[in-house]
Amino acid sequence: MSRSYLTTHNSGTFLTRIRLCCLVVYVLFNHKMLMVASSRNSLINSIASTKNNISDDDDKPFPFLNDLQEKYSHRPTFLQSVVEMAIALEPLFADPKRGSFYKRAFLAMAEPERTISFRVRWMDDEGNVRFNRGWRVEFSSVLGPYKGGLRFHPTVDEGVLKFLGFEQIFKNALTGLPLGGGKGGSDFDPKGKSEGEVRRFCESFMTELCRYLHPSTDVPACDIGVGGREIGYLYGQYKRLANKHGEGVLTGKPTNLGHSPLRPEATGYGVMYLAEICA
Repeated sequence: MSRSYLTTHNSGTFLTRIRLCCLVVYVLFNHKMLMVASSRNSLINSIASTKNNISDDDDKPFPFLNDLQEKYSHRPTFLQSVVEMAIALEPLFADPKRGSFYKRAFLAMAEPERTISFRVRWMDDEGNVRFNRGWRVEFSSVLGPYKGGLRFHPTVDEGVLKFLGFEQIFKNALTGLPLGGGKGGSDFDPKGKSEGEVRRFCESFMTELCRYLHPSTDVPACDIGVGGREIGYLYGQYKRLANKHGEGVLTGKPTNLGHSPLRPEATGYGVMYLAEICA
């Protein structure tokens, strides 16, 4: 990502980030409570059943989410993340002065700005043509370019990526950097595949995805099934197609391609800091 972009965001975006960070504070506090509970699901159910109704005319805890829940009833994983986040943010929704604003903001964030779906055609070592599905859910660019990992795993589908992309909005807002939220990946399973098969799949995946990437638009990263090796293959294909070198369109690259030396330990440091907070 270019340094110039990080330093030229306007004051309107800054105010929006402040509002988002206010939401994040409540999320972290409530998620801390969830982590120390013996049963996460039972706690969520108990909280939902004891909260005061937002509307006297509806016995559901969050009636303003009814339309969203009906629209995405076929995406239960995504809806689970939305409801859990709504439970964490209930004090904001109940605010007599700003509650209506927070509900509208939440609904806007819960609807992806763009969902890209594409076929990934690749060839295995026996010369057979194989097909997988690829996605990129570009959730929110309110604060900056979409930022979030790519996941290669057989359990990946659009609902899982919407779930991950929605939570990525809040995680990125917490950094204080001008970063939006997104998530992508494929139902391709790199486990058991040869080096050549992984490379050919990554090249085919990037051939479809590259037209949507730019340092100021969308910057994917690593996730499950996508490490430095896969990012290296993806970046190599992007460089061939774009005829450009050095663009910050992917993070998590190998060190010889400009990778941050501390990147492999980053998640571990995050766990350590959260353990200190929750202690």
